[in-house]
Amino acid sequence: MSKRLPLIAGAAVAVLVAGYFGLSAFSSSQAEKLIEDWVYDHELEDTLRWKSVSSSPFGGRVTISELQVEAGGREPSLQVAEVIISDRSINDERTRLRLRFNGVEADNRALSGLSSLGAMAGGGFGRGMASARGFEPALISGLAELKPYDVEIYVDIDDDAGTLETELAVDLPELFDSRVSYRLSNLRDLNRKLQRLSESFGGDDRGQRAFMSELGELASSVERAELQNASFSVKDRGMAERSIALYQRYNTPMNPTEGSAEKQRKAYYEKVIEQTEKDCSREFKDLPKGMEDSCELLRKALLGDVSGVELKVEPKDRVRLTDLGDLQNGRRSKRLLDRLNPQLDSI
Repeated sequence: MSKRLPLIAGAAVAVLVAGYFGLSAFSSSQAEKLIEDWVYDHELEDTLRWKSVSSSPFGGRVTISELQVEAGGREPSLQVAEVIISDRSINDERTRLRLRFNGVEADNRALSGLSSLGAMAGGGFGRGMASARGFEPALISGLAELKPYDVEIYVDIDDDAGTLETELAVDLPELFDSRVSYRLSNLRDLNRKLQRLSESFGGDDRGQRAFMSELGELASSVERAELQNASFSVKDRGMAERSIALYQRYNTPMNPTEGSAEKQRKAYYEKVIEQTEKDCSREFKDLPKGMEDSCELLRKALLGDVSGVELKVEPKDRVRLTDLGDLQNGRRSKRLLDRLNPQLDSI
């Protein structure tokens, strides 16, 4: 009997391995069939192509290899080395899904948005710097081509809890990594509403009327939503260093009689940032607790002394999603900011 144990163990391993790969192959074929049906239903045969689809046993993790997206017109074409679908749970009450896009490559048309992307990272201040202080080259960052980047999206809509959680991560080599996440509550039947909206999309006039009706119900539901928490972070991966160098090169008034060009550029840049901090402090003198050091943190970021910043929001009192429009209202914005309880720190 003892001599047979290794044979029995080996046979057991062989059966398990065969079962694993057999089930994996079955799941992969089923997963690819589901994707093909989805592409056909949405008339995307000319837009989406891929090399292969593989799946773990029971379909817990699906991988699409070498995905190509051809949107046509002026939209940039995309190639994705790997799309990973995981954390998947979809039914009438709940939709939970994690999508990971590894090695995204875009053509040159995708670079046209880099300057606006840099300005968005700084919000209104970033756009002001671009127009008033000559930071256009810095925002573009001197990157000749967009390196393959990674994107991850997570969504969890739970009708039983009445919540929506979502996360978005974008990792741009030689630029920056960015993370955005938030959680909303008081959302009644959001998952069911979105499913009905998807089902009613397209079709004849009757279908269009149904779609508009569902869209109106969805808007009403979102108006009641309350913000539970949110976070936003940006971490530098080379954009700051290149931006600083570009700004110094193109914006420093040089004097041949004052010695080293490098020292002149550095000294002039530090003066610009010092004035920027003063302007910031003067314009935003009533910042809420948790953001008092924002202008100092801005100075450190522009000098490259910190690698990134993170803003967290954890409201102390109820904040509806529609209330966020009051951030543009001078009289109500301070009260809303106090409710939001923001915390800004370096990372």
